[in-house]
Amino acid sequence: MGFKVKHYAAKTVPANSSLEWELILTELIIGSLCAAFAKIGYDATMLLIFIPNLVIALVCFGFIGLSIFHFIREKRSKPSE
Repeated sequence: MGFKVKHYAAKTVPANSSLEWELILTELIIGSLCAAFAKIGYDATMLLIFIPNLVIALVCFGFIGLSIFHFIREKRSKPSE
């Protein structure tokens, strides 16, 4: 015997109106770890560790910059309420 649950999530805040801090924090942690592993791979002259971790770290930091850029651009284009 199963139970039916009807759940309707309320959309009180538009998805694009705030900076997603959890996403930025996650990307910052992953980017920092990969940057540390890239540094270790560079010091050990191991390209198989250095190159992939460097690419992942650069992509993570790029996404952080892109998120902040879009947030600032959206706040400037939106009239003050």
